[in-house]
Amino acid sequence: RITSAAVQYANERIQFNTPIAQFGAIKEKLAHMATSCYAGESACYRAAYDVEKRIQSFVAEGLTHQEAELKGVEDFAIECSLLKVGASEDIQNAADHGIQIMGGMGFSADMPMESAWRDARIGRIYEGTNEINRLLTVDMVLKRAMKGKLDLMGPAMSVQSELMSIPDFGSEEEGAFAKEKKAIANFKKCILMVAGAAVQKLMMTLSKEQEILMNIADMAIITYHAESALLRLEKLTALKGEAATSVQADIVKTYIYDAADAINKAGKDALNSFAEGDELRMMNIGLKRFTKVEPFNTKDARRRICAQLVADNGYKL
Repeated sequence: RITSAAVQYANERIQFNTPIAQFGAIKEKLAHMATSCYAGESACYRAAYDVEKRIQSFVAEGLTHQEAELKGVEDFAIECSLLKVGASEDIQNAADHGIQIMGGMGFSADMPMESAWRDARIGRIYEGTNEINRLLTVDMVLKRAMKGKLDLMGPAMSVQSELMSIPDFGSEEEGAFAKEKKAIANFKKCILMVAGAAVQKLMMTLSKEQEILMNIADMAIITYHAESALLRLEKLTALKGEAATSVQADIVKTYIYDAADAINKAGKDALNSFAEGDELRMMNIGLKRFTKVEPFNTKDARRRICAQLVADNGYKL
């Protein structure tokens, strides 16, 4: 709704005899709004589907529907926390972009964007503040690992071993979206590397290092959204073909390209907080390796995304 309202206003507002939707600065904002909306939608669809499948499996095992719902949601509590943070902050950012596109009118109570921004602001507070949800995300992962329900240190040690080995310069994987899949796999290695090192280094005091926990949570939030968007794109492409999903492909590739820098920043902030010397240098090299993505013209991609929004006079992806 926020993105569609911004697109419609940009199509109608004329400056210098031209709709402002034709200006590059506006195109970039509209494309940012659509990209975050698409990724957020994808993550919500994915989590809802996974929860529903888990509920159905519990019902099939003989649980009542109420018991199955409680256990099903509990199994995906981590993903729900990730979504709460990601969605609430994306909505706030989209409303902020919308106000900027509408200029002074956007700040007026007569326009939909002002109420959208106000309504969005509470989302980062209720149902547990975003800070609490970030901390809970990592805390739940660590507790599951300690109970033996989740193998965290095994994969983390594998990533550390990979850092000591010579990078693989072999042939590239083939197939649709192979580069994007590799990027997301590497993002997960970043999370394992940073989280594993933090657990080893800080042990029982990690729970007090809230800044580090939030850094790791941000890496997880971005990666979950990126992977969800890619999974959605794969399914749509299989159904409709590449030509029909070219704009969605631009969205996913742009999101992953931006995600690499965001994950690198969060990872560095965490590592610099507890590592030093050769250990820090080695992990920073690993972080750089795992967040390396090929050059991508995001300006042109965002212009193509905006062109579709303008043609549809709203968000209809």
